[in-house]
Amino acid sequence: MTTRLRKSISTSLPTSLKARMSVVVFLLVLGAVALLALATLAVAERDMRGVTGQQQYASLVSAAVFIDEELTAKRNVLRVMADSLAAQDVQGAPGLQRFLSAQTVLGKEFFTAGVIDRDGGVLASLGPVKPRPGATVRERPYFMQTLARKRSVISEPLQGSVSGMPIVVVTQPVFDAHGEVRLVLAASVNLRQPDFLGRLDTLKPGPGGHLYIMTEQGIVIEHPDKSLIMQHIGAQCAPSVPTLSAMQGFQGAMAGKTCFGEDALFAYHRIASTGWILASIYPAREAFAPLRAIRSKILLAALMLAALAGLAGWRVVLRLLHPLERLRSQVHQIRRHRLGIDALQIERRDEIGDLSRDFYTLVAERELAETQTRDSERRLKLLTDHVPVGIMYIDRDHRYQFINATFEKWFGVSARDGMLRSINEVLGEAASRLRERYLRRAFAGEEVEYEFTFDDHGSGITGNGRAFQTNYVPHVDDSGVVIGVYGLIHEITKVKAAHSALQFAAATDTLTGIANRRRFDEQLAQSLARAQAAGAPMALAYLDIDRFKAINDSLGHQAGDEVLKEFARRLQQCVRASDLVARLAGDEFVIVFEGVRSAAEVRQIGVKIVGAIRAPFALVSGPLLVTTSIGIAISGDGEPTPEQLLDLADQALYQAKRQGRDGVALMGGEV
Repeated sequence: MTTRLRKSISTSLPTSLKARMSVVVFLLVLGAVALLALATLAVAERDMRGVTGQQQYASLVSAAVFIDEELTAKRNVLRVMADSLAAQDVQGAPGLQRFLSAQTVLGKEFFTAGVIDRDGGVLASLGPVKPRPGATVRERPYFMQTLARKRSVISEPLQGSVSGMPIVVVTQPVFDAHGEVRLVLAASVNLRQPDFLGRLDTLKPGPGGHLYIMTEQGIVIEHPDKSLIMQHIGAQCAPSVPTLSAMQGFQGAMAGKTCFGEDALFAYHRIASTGWILASIYPAREAFAPLRAIRSKILLAALMLAALAGLAGWRVVLRLLHPLERLRSQVHQIRRHRLGIDALQIERRDEIGDLSRDFYTLVAERELAETQTRDSERRLKLLTDHVPVGIMYIDRDHRYQFINATFEKWFGVSARDGMLRSINEVLGEAASRLRERYLRRAFAGEEVEYEFTFDDHGSGITGNGRAFQTNYVPHVDDSGVVIGVYGLIHEITKVKAAHSALQFAAATDTLTGIANRRRFDEQLAQSLARAQAAGAPMALAYLDIDRFKAINDSLGHQAGDEVLKEFARRLQQCVRASDLVARLAGDEFVIVFEGVRSAAEVRQIGVKIVGAIRAPFALVSGPLLVTTSIGIAISGDGEPTPEQLLDLADQALYQAKRQGRDGVALMGGEV
């Protein structure tokens, strides 16, 4: 078989030795340049895939925070209405119906809304569809969970029994004076409304990409294709491997194929408040379109370069074979007895001529290969120097063997000064110590990822400069030994700044600028854990504005907002810097005190706050006298939960109200 193949190739090539060598040179150049171009594109696509996936996941995390805020806002609407309903002590179905009809915000935030008694009967409703007489939701899981947990619940997606629409129900219990659930406020969100999560469309990854939301079981909650809502994600075709991984708990970015066999980049993140899965799909053809668009141009350039090199090679072959042609002519003349043997001896055109030809051919091929290598290195350097990623290569002595132009620009190190020098020599001792432990792991064969900041003044470890993320990838030779490490550095300053801004916004009350309920819940749990671990008491103050509803009714909500903001400002002035002041809802505020020494100290702080609030509030409409009632709970002995401590402070607040308002009441252990 091998012999026949050789004969076939031999007969297909030109018979002339010069022509054969020219064809071989052309094909070798073409193959080498084409392979090098394809390899360069493959490396660039791989790196671009990683960067795009990270950016896609970072956008998804931002979207998840946005959805959490949307759901929290809807919960807060119901919580405020539940507090108002409890405060007004509305009784009877007609009164409840009038109360609902007066809440204009319900129609803006929800599809339908209703008031349900403890037995599941619908007492009042609001929305485009009305429940049938005697309707009950007693067996609905969201209703039973609300009664059992005594707190707001977001249901799984379900089919509305009256409207027939796919909905999600948000509930809020209404408590009586004894803290028992008297009524349940329930409001539904129509998943087919175009504005439910329409603003997420701005975060989709490119024109061809899309976002969608599903439950852990794969039921679609939100999707650009509204016909898929309330369907299983595998209704059209079998779920993709990345989707199955996400349903099993995976969060992050990965590449794979959609259920229709299309290559795509996938990203998944859980929504904290509901456990729903937020998914992002970015078609690979769109993500890598710019890179693939230049592939044909690069290959065409490679073909043209190979043709020029082949032409140049053919001319070189002619020159190199000229002595052989002379030898062939001399041999031919000798065979015809036109020349004597002395001609060969003088000219040395026998073995010496053959060796010279072979030598010159090898030299020509070597020079051609070196030229191709230099050209490919220039192209590769041009590519690496223009990507927004710092690229480096570190040998086993922790010395830089390669750095690209982006690395030089970011860290102020030129390639001439950084090459073959250690990290300590290039970036300083502090930066070297930071990277040392990660490099040891990378040279042990582990892919390593870490973050650092650089202050543009050389130290490279301060917390005030630009933020970067480094990925170390081991370079393993054929024997399995790590001979070097590739480093890829991405700047993440803007991503981290956006993440910090989102975290701050998520924990801040928009009206007063102090901490919100979410921040308070986190801080209370942490403070209580620290106090219990140290065996030291802590205190929690629960306070509101006396007769705040009368202020709103007489002066208007704008004046009420002025009072709330000034009230929050005075609270912050009365407490220590280490204490947390937060607004729960409406005119309800809380203060977390750590490191308290005695009940007298806590009472003194409460009296100070009451006195500070008594000073007239300067409103646009004129001065206003405002008072507050404060209930303070002290953790004392035992290990109360955050909910128990908050409930104890609430009881103390009611005691202060019963004592005539404008005062302080303490409950709990003594210190």
